[in-house]
Amino acid sequence: MVGIGASAGGLEAYTEFLQAMPADSGMAFVLIQHLPPDRESLMAEILSKRTSMPVEQVREGMAVEPNHVYVIRPGHTLTISEGCFRLGSALEQPRRGRPVDDFFKSLAEEQRERAICIIMSGMGSNGSAGAQAIKAVGGICIAQDPETAQYPSMPRHLVEAGYADYVLRLADMPDVLIGYSRHPYTTERQDSEQLLHREQQHLREILAILRLRSRQDFSGYKKPTILRRIQRRMGLNRLTDLGEYARLLRQSPVEIAALIDDLLIHVTGFFRDPEAWEALRQHVVIPLIASRESGELLRCWVTACSSGEEAYSLAILLVEECERVSKSFDIKVFATDTADRTLLNARNGLYPGGIEAAISPARLDHFFQKEDGLYRIRQDIREKVVFAPQNVLQDPPFSRLDIATCRNLLIYLEPEVQHRVLHLLHFGLRDGGALFLGGSETVPPEDNLFQVIDKKARIFRRVGPTRHGVVDVPLPRAGGGVVTAGQPDRLTGRPSMAQLTTKALLDWHVPAAVTVDRDLRIQYFHGNTHLYLTQPTGEPTRDLLLLTNETIRGSVRAALHKAIAENTVITVRDGFIETLDGRARVQVTASPLEAGVKSEFFVVSFDQRLEPREQGDPVQTGRHGENEAELQRVRDELQSTIEELQTSNEEHKASAEEVMSINEELQSTNEELETSKEEMQSLNEELTTVNTQLQAKIEEYQSISSDLSSLLSSIDIAVIFLDTRYRIRRYTPAANNLFELIATDVGRSLSDLAAKFTDPELLIDAQMCLLTSFRYRGRLLALVDVLTSGASCLIEQRITGSKE
Repeated sequence: MVGIGASAGGLEAYTEFLQAMPADSGMAFVLIQHLPPDRESLMAEILSKRTSMPVEQVREGMAVEPNHVYVIRPGHTLTISEGCFRLGSALEQPRRGRPVDDFFKSLAEEQRERAICIIMSGMGSNGSAGAQAIKAVGGICIAQDPETAQYPSMPRHLVEAGYADYVLRLADMPDVLIGYSRHPYTTERQDSEQLLHREQQHLREILAILRLRSRQDFSGYKKPTILRRIQRRMGLNRLTDLGEYARLLRQSPVEIAALIDDLLIHVTGFFRDPEAWEALRQHVVIPLIASRESGELLRCWVTACSSGEEAYSLAILLVEECERVSKSFDIKVFATDTADRTLLNARNGLYPGGIEAAISPARLDHFFQKEDGLYRIRQDIREKVVFAPQNVLQDPPFSRLDIATCRNLLIYLEPEVQHRVLHLLHFGLRDGGALFLGGSETVPPEDNLFQVIDKKARIFRRVGPTRHGVVDVPLPRAGGGVVTAGQPDRLTGRPSMAQLTTKALLDWHVPAAVTVDRDLRIQYFHGNTHLYLTQPTGEPTRDLLLLTNETIRGSVRAALHKAIAENTVITVRDGFIETLDGRARVQVTASPLEAGVKSEFFVVSFDQRLEPREQGDPVQTGRHGENEAELQRVRDELQSTIEELQTSNEEHKASAEEVMSINEELQSTNEELETSKEEMQSLNEELTTVNTQLQAKIEEYQSISSDLSSLLSSIDIAVIFLDTRYRIRRYTPAANNLFELIATDVGRSLSDLAAKFTDPELLIDAQMCLLTSFRYRGRLLALVDVLTSGASCLIEQRITGSKE
C-alpha cells in the first residue's frame, strides 16, 4: 500500500505520477492532501481521466483493493485498520491539521514492511513525522526531487530529516515501487531460525565489514532484527543474495552508512507513552527536586537519544517542577547516540509540526518557539541538554547520575549484552538513582541491582553496591577500538608465553604513564601514578594539567606541547618530587601513540632518575645544577606559553572575522526571507481572490449550462450549433428530422452529414451568416459604446438639474 502526501501543487504531481504508473502494479494508492473541509472535492473525478485504474473517494469502512486509487474525503481525518478505511469525525471549521502524518502512522501499524510513503509537492512539513514511523517498522520513504516540485518544502523537510530512502522525479518512481513490491523482503515470509542457519556465514561477514569500516560492533544485537534490516537494504538495492550484498558493502561506503543508520533504529518522540512519563514525574522528579537544595547539580543520562525528543522531554519535566516549587538547579542532561546526523538535528532543536498531538498547548507555548510551521526548543532548555556521540556498548558510561533512561534499546540486544548494559547503568547511577526503561523492557530480579518503583511504567531505583568484579567498563584501545576491564579478550583464548611475558614487563619494568588526547584529557592510566597525579577537591576531572603535581606540571606541559607540535618523542628532565628518601628528579617523556601518522593520542610517562654527583662541594654543585635546570625549564615554558598565546590570538582574530562575515550573511538572508514572506503573503491573498472568482465563475457556468441544456432539450425547433470551422458542437432533438445525427457526430464537420433535404448552398449560407454576424457584432459594440456614453450624460444632467 502506497500513501502519497501532498499539499499545494499536489494535483499536478498526482496527475504526472498516475500517468506514469502501470494499472497492474498490484499496489493500492491512497492520496492524502490538504482540502477545505466545507467544500466537495473534484479530485477523484479529475484524476479518473488521467489513469485507467479506478479512482474513488474514501468512504467509511471501504475495503482496500489492489490496483485502485483512493482519495481522502474533505473535512475528515483518515486512518486504516484491518484492511479498511476509517474516517474521523467531521471537521466543522477549517483548521491546520496533519492528515498526512495521521494516515502514515496508521499505515505503519497496519502494513509494517509493506508500507510505502511518498511525499510530493507542498508547503510546510506535514508527513515527516509519519515517515519516521514507516521507516521504523521497515517500510520505505520516497521524496519527490525538490528541484522538480512546484512547492519543495514538504519533500525537502523529509530529505533534511534523513528519512528519505529515495529522492526521485515523479516519472522514475513507478519503476522503484514495482521493484520493491516484488522483492522477497515484502512478498515472502521465511522462518527466521532457518534463514539465520542458512545465511550465518554471510551474516558474520557483513558484521565483520561493519566492524572494520565503521568501528561499530553489532554482534550484540539480536540476529533476526539485523537480518530483517539487511533484507530491507537488499530490497532497496534490488539484491536477493546475501553474498552479493556483502560484496556491495565492500565497494560502497555510502551503503555502509545507510545500513548502520537502519540498524540504529531511530524511534522516539516527545513524551512517548504519556502515562509512563507522568509516573516518572510523580515518583522520581517531584521527590528528587524536593530532596535537594537550590544550586545543586542534577545529572541525567539519556542513552540512544536519536533526534533528541526524549532528552528534551526529561529537561522540560525537571524545569517545570523547579518552577513550580521556586527552586533553581544546575541541570545537565547528557544525551548520547552513535549517529552524528541525528545528533546534529537534536542540537538544532527544530522539529516539524505534528508534535502538537504529543505536547500540551501550555507546554508548546512555554517551551517552544514557532518558526514558519516548525517548532524550536527554547534556548535555555537547549543549554541544559548536552548531546555527544557515545556508544553505550563500547564507551565508558557517565557517573553520579540521578536519572538514567534506556528506552527501547535493550529489546534489540542479546540477553548477555542486556545484562552488561544494565550493570553499566547501575555503575553510572548514584545510590537511589532512578532508571527509566521502555514499555517492553525490564530488569531481571535475580540480579538485585534495582528495585521496582512503578512496574507498569518500567521505573526502577538503584540499590546495592557497585560490583567491580562484574561491571564491564569499556576502556579505550590504542588502535581505536575498546577493551573492557575485568574481562579477557574473547578472541585470544588462553594467554600465550609471549603475552604473559609482556604483561610482566608492563607491570614491573615500564614506568607509570597516562594516555591523553590532544586536549590533554586522560584516556587511560598505567601503573602507579599516585606519586605524580592527584585528584583535586571538587568534581572529578580527567584534565592532565589539573591532576599533575605542581613540581612536575611545567615539565609535563612543555613536553606535551612540543610533542604535539612536532609529532615526535620529547623528554624533559627538570621535574622533581619529594619522596621519603628526599628530593628525586623526574624524567617526563611524551610520545605519539601511533608512529608515522598524525597521532590523536599521546603517552606521557614518568620516570625517577638518580643524577650522578659532580666534584667539589656536593651541596653547592647540586643546588647550582638544580637552579640552572629550573631556569631553563621556566624559559622553555615561557616560550611555549608565548607561542600558544600568539597562536590563540591568531585563531581568535580569524574566528572573529568569520563570525562577522556569517553575521552579515545571516542579516542579508533574514532580509531576503522577510521580503519573500511578504511576497508569499501577497501572493497567497491574490491566489485566494482568484480562487474565489474562479469558483464563482464555475458555479455560474454550471448554472448557465444546466439552463441551456434544459432549453435545448425542450424546444421543438431544429437548431445545430457550429464552431468557426463549421463543426458540430451540439444540437436539439428536432434536428434529427433534418439530419441523421447521433451522439458521436459532435465534433464532425457539417458537410460530412447526410441531410434529409436538398440544399446545395447550405454550407455557403452558413459561411455568409458567420461573416454577417462578425460585421454586425462590430456595429453592435459601437452602438453599445454610444448608448453607454449617452446614458452617462443623461445621468449627469439629472444630477445637475440641466434641462438640455
